[in-house]
Amino acid sequence: MTQPQGQNTTILRGGRVIDPASGTDAIADVVVQDGKIAEIGPDAAAKYPQANIVDVKGSLVTPGLIDIHVHCMVGLGDFCLPPDMVGVESGVPIVVDAGTSSSTIIGLARRAIIDHPDTKTKVFALMDPSQIYLANKGFICHHLRIANDLRNLDLDVAREALEANREVIVGFKVRATYTDNPRQSPFLDAAFEIGDGLPVMIHLGGFPHTPIIEYDALLEQLRPGDIITHAFRGGGGQLDEKGEPTQVFKDAVARGVVLDIGHSGGDFHFPTARRLMDRGFQPTTISTDINVFNVDGPVYSMSTTMTKIWALGASLTDVIRMNTVQAAAAIHKSDEYGQLAVGRDAEVSVLNIEEGEFVLSDGHGGDTITMDKRLRAVGCLRGGEWFEATHDRPRIAEAAQ
Repeated sequence: MTQPQGQNTTILRGGRVIDPASGTDAIADVVVQDGKIAEIGPDAAAKYPQANIVDVKGSLVTPGLIDIHVHCMVGLGDFCLPPDMVGVESGVPIVVDAGTSSSTIIGLARRAIIDHPDTKTKVFALMDPSQIYLANKGFICHHLRIANDLRNLDLDVAREALEANREVIVGFKVRATYTDNPRQSPFLDAAFEIGDGLPVMIHLGGFPHTPIIEYDALLEQLRPGDIITHAFRGGGGQLDEKGEPTQVFKDAVARGVVLDIGHSGGDFHFPTARRLMDRGFQPTTISTDINVFNVDGPVYSMSTTMTKIWALGASLTDVIRMNTVQAAAAIHKSDEYGQLAVGRDAEVSVLNIEEGEFVLSDGHGGDTITMDKRLRAVGCLRGGEWFEATHDRPRIAEAAQ
């Protein structure tokens, strides 16, 4: 039966639809009406002669990609990038700012970025439970030692911030610094206490001026669903002196701790990633940790970061799964995002597979691998509105150097 149609109907026509949640991998049309997915199927476009057509023949059509670690609170420090640059302009309709805003700053972040009418990307936040945390180039909160000052922690203020912003806060980003006990972080304890079951993302690796608690103590305290970002960095303690996964790392993964890429400029290491993946420790989620330091290399974009995991041997479907089904689950949003299904909001990403010789770097001055193909974002639907991936395109040649 022909469905109602008109200017509010958009069709992604003729793409290869890969939806890991449903096991779909087929050529199909995706029909969107009034911002919702109305139909998915072969030749569905024929039923809607007056629809707006986006021809995606030869491209991959996936659930909307989710980047669970970006820094996009522009103006809160000088570390962040515009949300739409790292979001819809990179083919990523949903992003999570990881800890740029803290309990006394989240309200400003909402007005300036998250809820601002100029922001087209869906932005969630992992809030730092401290009263003041700003992500800036000079690590000022660490340099001034307020990142490990108990006077910067107020549980009542953090609770109030969470309650007032539950629709956008999807968890906490904790800098697990300590004051006197190197095996206990009051900031991590605070997130556990007030979090009401929300995930806590911890940074694997150190900070200048404010050391974090010991590696084994940190991993032992993480609960199922908590997130290790930079989980595949070099020198993070995941491997023992023989190059094998440590027992505490294996135990954390066994109880359901999420392994997130969090690429950044120097927090991803091909040899470590290959070692762990060869032993069955696949990334749960792929994120960029994109910021002013790495957007012009080595990160470039989400599609480039996905290509690196593909190059390390993960299947294309699993790479997509990491940024859709599993990313949605990591932020407790599986009921809204992560799959293509009739009736859901139309959050859809479109990518091309480009062939050539692409030299991929794991970081500044790090290792490289060569791949004969790469993913490149074409665009995305965000709430049913089509956006061209204008940010990803200029970086194709740069990423191939």
